[in-house]
Amino acid sequence: MKSKRYYFHDKNQNIISEDQLIGKKMDDLECFLTDYQLQKLHTNERVFILKKSFFGIFKLKLHIYLTEDTVYDYAIQN
Repeated sequence: MKSKRYYFHDKNQNIISEDQLIGKKMDDLECFLTDYQLQKLHTNERVFILKKSFFGIFKLKLHIYLTEDTVYDYAIQN
């Protein structure tokens, strides 16, 4: 089964896919993630809520793992 790929866009309609997140600086990615609520802000991890369902009980989250403000891994989880 093929998993769904997520794409993010900025106000100028530039598009980045989830697999292009690795290796980018967080400063470069913030314009793509402004539409999503930031749930957790930490020096090593940031969590953005991509989608809420069933009155906000279930949330699809993007976990971005950082080292020196550079993305080294990510996960999209319920």
